[in-house]
This record gives sequence, structure tokens and C-alpha cells, in this order.
Amino acid sequence: MQVLIVLTLGLVNLALIVYLGEKAFRWFKSRDRLHRLVNNHPEMDGVHPDEDSLFVFESDDILKALVLGNDKPGRSEPFYASEDDAD
Repeated sequence: MQVLIVLTLGLVNLALIVYLGEKAFRWFKSRDRLHRLVNNHPEMDGVHPDEDSLFVFESDDILKALVLGNDKPGRSEPFYASEDDAD
């Protein structure tokens, strides 16, 4: 009977070690992904990659058409899209 108890405790300990090891590996993996994403830039401190609002922006259809349909090289100046630019 004692052999079964020792065997059971050993298997439970082994399962716990495997579970905690997988959990630690996933934590280190996500920490490494975050570290590579922000790439040690000071302005990216506190940024979490799962917050889509920081990496995705929305634009209206006129601006999308202007930016994606522009084949001419541009200047580094701000621009504003109007209804005429969409044509």
C-alpha cells in the first residue's frame, strides 16, 4: 500500500513539475515576444502587444484611397485628403 502512495505522490509531483514548467515557458516566451516587439525603445515602455488599439488605426475610405492609390513619390509634409483627391 505504501508503494502505491509513494508512486501516486511521485506521479502527482511529476505532473505538477511539467505543468509549472509549461506555464513558465509560456511566460518567458510571451515576455520575449514583448521585448522583441518594443525593441528597447524608450517610447514603447508600458506597451502591451495584445492592445490592438496601439498598433491598429482606422481611417476613412478617402484617405485609404489616397494613400494606397498613390504611385508618385511624395514629400515629407502633412497632407489633407479632400473629396476631389478620391477621384
